Amino acid sequence: AQQEIAYFKDQAKLERATNAHIALVNLVSQRIRQNGGIPKSNQLIDLAVRLDRDYIFEMKSTNDDNVRSQVRKGMSQLYEYRYLQNKPDAKLILVVEMPLGPSHSWMLDYIESDREINLVWDGNEQLFGSERTRNELGFLRLQS
Repeated sequence: AQQEIAYFKDQAKLERATNAHIALVNLVSQRIRQNGGIPKSNQLIDLAVRLDRDYIFEMKSTNDDNVRSQVRKGMSQLYEYRYLQNKPDAKLILVVEMPLGPSHSWMLDYIESDREINLVWDGNEQLFGSERTRNELGFLRLQS
C-alpha cells in the first residue's frame, strides 16, 4: 500500500508541474502575440520569438524545495539551446512559477548580473520581473 501511495503522490506532483509549465508557456505566448510576435517552440525550446532580436525562453515549475535545482536546469538549458540554434546574440529568459523566496533571493542578482539571463516569475497569472528585466523586456509588460 505504501508503494501505491508514493506512486500516486509522485504522479500528482508530475501533473501539477506539467500544468504549471503549460500555464507559463501560455501566459508568455499571449504577451508575445499581443505585441505582434509569433511565439514558436520545438522539441527542445519551450518558447522563442524574433522581435527586435531573438529571444529564447525556458519555463520551470518551481516550489520552495526545488527552486535551486530548477533554476540550474533552466539556465543550462538556455545556454545549450542558444548554442544549438546558432543564435549567439539571443536574449535568454528564464520564467519560473513563483517569486524567489528569502533564502533564494541572492539568485536574482546571480542570474541577471553574472549570467546575463533575465528572470521572470508568475504571480497569480501576472508576470513580474526586476527593474532591469522590465526595461529589457517591455513587450512582456511585467509588473514590479
